[in-house]
Amino acid sequence: MNLLPESRRSRQFLLVISILFALFIVGLIRERTTFDTNNWQLIFHKTTLDKAITPSSKFGAQKQVSISRHQHSSTISASNPEKLAYTTWLSSTISDPDSDFNEDVYFLATRILVYQLLHAPQTRSLRGIPVVVLVTPDVSRTRRERLRRDGAIVRPVSNIKTGSDWIAPGDSRWRDVLSKLRVWEMTEYSRVLLLDGDTVLQRSLDGVFDEPNAQVIPSLTNVTNLPDDEAKLPSHYLLASTGELPNANHKYPPDWDDFKNFGTFCAGFLLLEPSLDMFRYYKSILAQPNRFDSRFPEQNLWNYAHRWDGPMPWKQVSSTWNVRSVNSEDFRQGVASMHEKWWQDVFSGSQEVAEWFNRVRWEMEGFYQCWDELGSYDN
Repeated sequence: MNLLPESRRSRQFLLVISILFALFIVGLIRERTTFDTNNWQLIFHKTTLDKAITPSSKFGAQKQVSISRHQHSSTISASNPEKLAYTTWLSSTISDPDSDFNEDVYFLATRILVYQLLHAPQTRSLRGIPVVVLVTPDVSRTRRERLRRDGAIVRPVSNIKTGSDWIAPGDSRWRDVLSKLRVWEMTEYSRVLLLDGDTVLQRSLDGVFDEPNAQVIPSLTNVTNLPDDEAKLPSHYLLASTGELPNANHKYPPDWDDFKNFGTFCAGFLLLEPSLDMFRYYKSILAQPNRFDSRFPEQNLWNYAHRWDGPMPWKQVSSTWNVRSVNSEDFRQGVASMHEKWWQDVFSGSQEVAEWFNRVRWEMEGFYQCWDELGSYDN
């Protein structure tokens, strides 16, 4: 048994207390708001860090955190027999791959999402569902390693070539988004929830997998006049999402009186079944110039392939699971996740929502800073 000297244990304990106190003061200054003891706790989530920050018996805090992470790993194998996964996608199309982490807002957003899905008590998976981050070739080694240390499974993916130059994204930062199709190659998982990186959670998303429309179903066989230049249809599929909101002026929960473009969905929240047949089907569509409007490449591809009058119509899950362009009413009513660029002004102008986004960001920073200081990583 490797016992730490009393003086070293004392120094570690004082270090942890000092870090927590400093982060508490920084949090108060940054947020200029009072923490609700019934909501998030700035003691960095007691249920997650009890063992991590409390020296125990003859063992140091360092060993306690390592034990906590092994327990999480065993939960994944014991309680997730269906092999579900949360997935997001990261590229460096709008930032210097070698820039400082704190200057890369999409990387920070991805870290927040990983933190909330894996560690934060009010939002983490209670089923041990892992988080897979797809990273394009331009994502730096240091960013990949940071995500692994945060608890994510990092999966490098190559970009997808269409064989022609007809794909014309409406924004240069979307030039690599078709590599999101690589999620359909993750056939070691039975079902996946694909989330945009700029998603912030209020509660766990585990329950969305239980929605009736989140189940794998057969493709339709009675649809006629299908193009003959596309690959054979998969025999079964899952594609479920919510409608897309044009702005923050909507009721809660939003419905088709609020969504834009009746019958189309937002690609920022997508339930799917990985399938190589589906991957090949999508690629066959990409080979046909102007088959769909390519300004939003992956979103419009999926909306074409899963149009409501086609053989694999997408299914709608409750919009209480995800809202884009969130307003104060969405937030107060408890929408599970919010698709919003938290580093910019909130579309609705809600100061309440903006302050909450800021709080979650600094909770993530504080949580991992404590783990880093304790040398908690064992992978």
